[in-house]
Amino acid sequence: MSVLAVDIGSSRVKALLGAWDGRVRALRSSATPRQSDEAGEWSYPVEDVARTVEELIAATAAAHPDEPVDTLVFSCLGTAMAPIARGGQPLGPALAPFDRRPRAEPWPLDGLRLDRAELARRTGSDPAAPSFLLHALWWGSQHPEVLERTHRFRSLRGFVAARLGDVDAEDRSWASRTMLFDLADGEWSADIVAAAGLRPEQLPPLALSTATFAVDDAAVARLGLAPGALLVLGAMDNGCALFGAAGADRSGLVNIVGTFEHLAGATSLDAARDVAAQTDALIHAYLLEDQFITLTRLPLGELLARVTEGSDAELGALLDGLSPIPTGSAVEPTPAAVDAALQAGRSRQEVLQGLLESSAALLVAFADAWAARGLPHDPIAVVGGGADHAKVLQLKAALLQRSLVTLASAEGAGLGALRLAAMAVKGATPADACRLFDNPMAHTIEPSTTAPAVHSEGVSAW
Repeated sequence: MSVLAVDIGSSRVKALLGAWDGRVRALRSSATPRQSDEAGEWSYPVEDVARTVEELIAATAAAHPDEPVDTLVFSCLGTAMAPIARGGQPLGPALAPFDRRPRAEPWPLDGLRLDRAELARRTGSDPAAPSFLLHALWWGSQHPEVLERTHRFRSLRGFVAARLGDVDAEDRSWASRTMLFDLADGEWSADIVAAAGLRPEQLPPLALSTATFAVDDAAVARLGLAPGALLVLGAMDNGCALFGAAGADRSGLVNIVGTFEHLAGATSLDAARDVAAQTDALIHAYLLEDQFITLTRLPLGELLARVTEGSDAELGALLDGLSPIPTGSAVEPTPAAVDAALQAGRSRQEVLQGLLESSAALLVAFADAWAARGLPHDPIAVVGGGADHAKVLQLKAALLQRSLVTLASAEGAGLGALRLAAMAVKGATPADACRLFDNPMAHTIEPSTTAPAVHSEGVSAW
């Protein structure tokens, strides 16, 4: 028997198969269906996403008939929730974090009648950051008829899970990404929900990340799963990535590089708030109780796309041309600054170098604040789609002045979800789950001011 972790990301959906003896068998992926245009619209048609997820599950199960899939577990990107009617049909798409429409007007937060500082303290999020709170205000302003008909708002994971079984829940780590969740209480915030113009029943009940549900017989047959298959709710993708990279029994830092780039660590709420107060960071609930993630945020995918837009030069070629030694170049990590640098005639290579060097300043400040609390901070594990480029990692290590570690699997979110499933279905402790689905170090990259150095000798165990 085996377990399949499905990571629904902003750009790709990935399915990672693990045997219950700890072997990681296969990885499949497909582009996450989305709708976008030049005006800044970026949303996810949820039925298309669900179809993509089911196709990946069925293809993976069919390719491994010797080890039938008896458990599904999810990780999912934050912010995106779709309005769903009582009968289960979507009334509109799920707006993506990058969708500019909810941030295009000055009105969204002005009408809340909630103090912004208190909102940030309660939710852990900067009110100016993308959130479902802004999306809910947009639905209420632009499409009140949809808001009135909405029975539930569901995440992409929640919509898929509801199609596979009697699942009407979101986990607390994901809910903390919405800016409608009270970190201290661990529940939806009644007054923030009311201020957003939502009815309490329009938000799903909250459950543990290890909550387990039966998969419907029809879905079992449709997807080729083992009879009696189970569904584990899972968690927010950043929480899963942190769990998959660093394990549950340590508070080390993890650099999560994908569509967004984050430096993240898990600790107590007080320590998380202290680090966030010193840096431009957000706080979310962790997938395990009584722990909280503090993490930076940087829209890396959007910025890299701007560097390469309209050019024959591919991103890979530009990355290959990077200097792994800091040059002192500077391009502020904002879309406007990248556009201005290109319009001023700076080469794309120079803009990319300056962008990566400047963006690292946020990571440095975060790592310093983390270390000042006496929390483990060296080495820093790197996971995600940007974890495999030697020059980028060498440059980052030089700027951070800390060792970076790559792991056997960069699929931190998938590994974390597999570990969650082991806790939910096999009764494993967090430490046992980490040992079962091991993710050992592959290489260490030492901070250097000379030539790139990537090696694996002499690396102590975490």
